[in-house]
Amino acid sequence: MKRIYSPLLEGILALYLGFEWIQTNNILAPIITHGIYSAVVLGHGLWKIHDHRRRLRERIKQLKSESKNNANTF
Repeated sequence: MKRIYSPLLEGILALYLGFEWIQTNNILAPIITHGIYSAVVLGHGLWKIHDHRRRLRERIKQLKSESKNNANTF
């Protein structure tokens, strides 16, 4: 799904930016719009990576504590 969704979204954004450029007759408006879009998409991706790493660290910590408890019980 990602392989289809991302190019489709980029294509729709390109069409929108083209229309925005035609309507405003100003190249700066679509550049600003694209910058905001890119920042949001990049920020979301970085947030997902950070969250995934945090959950992985928590899971590793939990597994280590469980293995210690199991080793102490026997």
